[in-house]
Amino acid sequence: MIDTDRGTGRTTKQMKDAPIGAIYVSCHASATNYDRCLAHKLKRTDLKVVEPSWLDHGWYGKILTGIVIDHAAHLTERQQDSLLVALTRVR
Repeated sequence: MIDTDRGTGRTTKQMKDAPIGAIYVSCHASATNYDRCLAHKLKRTDLKVVEPSWLDHGWYGKILTGIVIDHAAHLTERQQDSLLVALTRVR
């Protein structure tokens, strides 16, 4: 499958538009370094870049300022369900 969004700036826009201190769910399952470097380049060191597996349990017991899912992320059905519950923790 060809990613037609690659290089279009969608990830950059998502990071720029993210609430201060938000969780940024990367599309990368284990290599979030690209997203962390991009956030740093954009001076968005307040963002917490996480893998999609964070949605399985990483938000438990936390109050969040926002959750942004990378446009290219492929979430499992369980992660999608967890996202809906995690969004109730956003203040």
